[in-house]
Amino acid sequence: MIRKRAATIISVQALAAPGHFVLTFDDPETARDARPGHFIAVAATTPANAGSSILRKPFSIFTVDREAGLCTILFSVYGPTTSTMALYKPGDKLDFLGPLGGRVFEADPHSDVHHVMVGGGYGVPPLNFLAKTIKAANPNAKVTLIYGARSANLLVGDDGLREAGVEIISCTDDGSLGVKGRVTDGLSPLLAPPAPDNGGASVHVYTCGPTPMMRAVAELCTAHNKPCQVSMETPMPCGIGICVGCVLKKADGTFSRTCTDGPVYPATEVTWQ
Repeated sequence: MIRKRAATIISVQALAAPGHFVLTFDDPETARDARPGHFIAVAATTPANAGSSILRKPFSIFTVDREAGLCTILFSVYGPTTSTMALYKPGDKLDFLGPLGGRVFEADPHSDVHHVMVGGGYGVPPLNFLAKTIKAANPNAKVTLIYGARSANLLVGDDGLREAGVEIISCTDDGSLGVKGRVTDGLSPLLAPPAPDNGGASVHVYTCGPTPMMRAVAELCTAHNKPCQVSMETPMPCGIGICVGCVLKKADGTFSRTCTDGPVYPATEVTWQ
């Protein structure tokens, strides 16, 4: 059931990366039901921006604390909705629908699998959620996050992963941190045989971020015959399948509404052209 929520905002924390924030809200039902890959659709208006946007904006769920009933989203300021969200104060209400999404990430934490997450920019939050979920279920699971940005000061979303035992490989275009290059440069050594870095375990890849990045990751996984799940970041104006603004063409020629049929798909189902 789609639920309209008015959750109490606990905090809005500015990050070191310019214009990036983590918003924490109190909603026990969302914290209980959310799974990695779910998102919420936010409406944020003030008298100053009223009428500037009648549509909600989707945000992947970043972290959950089921015991405390808290959730977070990570966002960057780019328009009227996010500009308003950055100004929220503790005690304000967050108007959203959620958790939304018909298909989320699927991962068996107890299998002999090296779980490799590949993210860029706004694609990192659901992968953080997924990595922590796997490690909470099985602390011995091998989990790696490869994430990239233009420079080190724009790398966000890895909060708490090292403490959870997740290996992190940073990739920056300018070489200011980690691997100089793209996320595929960090991924390739884990896929190519004999892949000594993965201890011989089978590799499963999960990715979210800009479409060109996900396409490159998907093609690399296909070339090495490795399963890959992608969380598509198509525009989702309503989030509930009514407006048909997020339609994705699939490899079999059919069309899919990302918000209700996804947002997560096997990479082989997606037409990348």
